Amino acid sequence: MHFAVKRLEPISCRARLVVTSRIMGHSMTWIRHSVCVVAIAGAWLPHAARGAQPLTIEEAVNLALANNERSLKAPFRVQTAAGQLDRARAAFLPTMVAAGTETANAKADRNGRHLTTAGTLTVNQPIANFSAFPLYAQARHQLRAETWGAIEDRRSLAFDTATTFLNTLASERLLEAAQRRLDRAIATQQDTQARVDAELASTNDATRASIDTTTAQSQVAQARGNLDRAYLELSFLIGRSVTGPLVTPERTTRAAKHGVFSKEAVVRLAESRRPDLKSAEEHAESLRQAAAEPLYRLAPTIGVSGQVRTVVDPLPPDSSLSGSALLTLTWTVFDAGARYADRKTRLAQANSGELDERQLRRSIATDISVAIAALRTARENLSISQEAAIAAQRNTEETGILYRQGLARAIELTDANASQYAAEVAVESAKLSMQQAYLGLRQALGVEPLGEELTAGSTARNGAP
Repeated sequence: MHFAVKRLEPISCRARLVVTSRIMGHSMTWIRHSVCVVAIAGAWLPHAARGAQPLTIEEAVNLALANNERSLKAPFRVQTAAGQLDRARAAFLPTMVAAGTETANAKADRNGRHLTTAGTLTVNQPIANFSAFPLYAQARHQLRAETWGAIEDRRSLAFDTATTFLNTLASERLLEAAQRRLDRAIATQQDTQARVDAELASTNDATRASIDTTTAQSQVAQARGNLDRAYLELSFLIGRSVTGPLVTPERTTRAAKHGVFSKEAVVRLAESRRPDLKSAEEHAESLRQAAAEPLYRLAPTIGVSGQVRTVVDPLPPDSSLSGSALLTLTWTVFDAGARYADRKTRLAQANSGELDERQLRRSIATDISVAIAALRTARENLSISQEAAIAAQRNTEETGILYRQGLARAIELTDANASQYAAEVAVESAKLSMQQAYLGLRQALGVEPLGEELTAGSTARNGAP
């Protein structure tokens, strides 16, 4: 510092003021950064003292599957369908009914008793109940459909959590970019004010710099609000408060950026692994079985029943134990058209279910094509955005040098600062779009959001998105 002052002695008073102002400006910048570091350290140390660890995307997904109500209620779908299957199976099993009676007689019998006690045990066993077969098949397919549906519910929750995690991580990066722009704007404002005080720049330059600073402050506040909302959404999904920081999912980003896929191979993979497609297949078959059941009512039902009756202390010559067996045939010749009405309704439902299954099957190839196209576009946008961000940063640095030399105007410096911020935002947005497109591709394929990469071993390498 002493050497710098000694070199300044021969120059004019105006230059001396400029250099002194610059030194003060840089000193104030250093002090401001020091205060920020101290503040960040003060906020981080209590957090670290509590033993909080950064949250990874794998941990977020596992927490959501363990805590979120969407995941917790998925097994109840299966339990409900299992109960319906047990109910349908009951049509093939015997029923047993026990009954007891106590009869009070106004006139006493020969033994002088007014009370008579008796008990009966009745057993009914269906032999031929043809309509129970399609109903049982319907319940069995419905159980399978609900099992696959529960898997799809949990898988959908995992993808929602992973997507929200990436959105939150992108909001963190956008806040950092906004803060960097604010730092540059404050430094530019201080430098500009020093030049104005030294009468080397107009007051309009200071005004422009002030406007740029307030704009940057507004962007920081907006980015912080977006980050807070993203944290709340992520906290709701995983069932635990999240305040950051989040760990960058390098594996997901690397696979999204460099993965190679073949459309034909991934379509075959999707058709064999999509839980929602398997659920739709089983549901359609369940509806077809239900539609066939009314026609089985045309056949008679056959059953056998047996009854054992006992009387406590019977009167002679009556026996205390008696029994009977009965073979029954029931044939509903005409039921007022109920069976045909049920047939019409259920057949329409079965046809609708088949169309839903066909549409879902047809949509697989479209979903995969859209995801691959989106991933390809996002990759190209990311590459272009990264090059633009490098150029914007270089432009900001060069414009700053030219401005300090008096060869550039303040508006050029503020524009360069805004352009660099826009380029950094574009990079983060393109990266998020690429990650989301990759997750969309995995979801269309029927796999989990995390896990094995969709490259060699799971798909062929004879094509690229």
